Amino acid sequence: MFCVECGREGPTTGGLCPACFARKHPLVDPPPHVDVPRCQACGSLLVGSTWTRAELDQAVPTILRAKVPGRPPFARVRFTHVAREEDANNFALTVKASTSHEGLELVQDFHTRLRLKPSLCDPCAKQRSRYFEGIVQVRAEDRGLTPGELRAVRTFVQARVDRAARESSEFLSRVEATHGGLDFYVSSNALGKVLARELASAFGGTLTTSSKLFGQKQGKEVYRVTSLVRLSAFRPGDVVRRKGALSEVTKVATFLVLRDLVSGEERRFRPRDLRGAVRVDAERFAADLEPADADDAVVATHPETGAQRAVTSRGPLKRGRAVVVWTADAAFLSALPGDPSKG
Repeated sequence: MFCVECGREGPTTGGLCPACFARKHPLVDPPPHVDVPRCQACGSLLVGSTWTRAELDQAVPTILRAKVPGRPPFARVRFTHVAREEDANNFALTVKASTSHEGLELVQDFHTRLRLKPSLCDPCAKQRSRYFEGIVQVRAEDRGLTPGELRAVRTFVQARVDRAARESSEFLSRVEATHGGLDFYVSSNALGKVLARELASAFGGTLTTSSKLFGQKQGKEVYRVTSLVRLSAFRPGDVVRRKGALSEVTKVATFLVLRDLVSGEERRFRPRDLRGAVRVDAERFAADLEPADADDAVVATHPETGAQRAVTSRGPLKRGRAVVVWTADAAFLSALPGDPSKG
């Protein structure tokens, strides 16, 4: 076989030797410049129709594939490059395009300029306009959130949103302190539902949801979903009376753990199962335990007033120092730390 263009003998493709084929069939039409929008807020790059957070040098091959299509008959072209920064928004690119075609390895070198155009990605534009779809309300049953709970809930939600933002385009639009709790306005109903479930699980709350028609998008109705997370009325350390028995709350999570102050037995309850329980005024501190007149009985002495109460917890009671729960008419051994300001 010989080349119909130069007459050289040897393998041909479409009647042309490799050199003539490469000359007559360039892989691409090199553009003088390639423009790429870059978000001024988060640095994301618009590659094709998708905003992506990637290092510029790693994104250049993908940008070139989207902006510099292969000429027929080359459907798939690979790109490698060397970039030289001219300024913050302009880079001189030396590019090598390559492909395989009917056994031939073809290469084309060219130069172009990558120009980054200041823009704003869709999520950041929504965030700046304070756009939201989902609302997560956090309240507590029959009380306001404590300062510690407010800090913990804020930190918890921000960490979860930051994690979601790394994996998608989710964001937290704003936070409002209201009615003894917090309202979180988030970018999507899906994020709001996930946050609400995780909050209820982590902080021991109940969850209810409601939706409201917001508008239409591409012919479909759009709803805003409000998720209400209501934390338990009780916190770790509270003393509660349930069905006549006194217990201390030792843990609050998906379940609340109550420890019976007389028997020492621990049981788990769902928040809704404790709606009939009431908080009892009590103190918790380290106290001296001393023998009483009765056999095997001990009394606890209040560290400030010197008053004494009989310790009514079951089990062997030894003389010494222990943390007790002090109520109006009795004292009990506690499984929790005492108040460091007393004793």
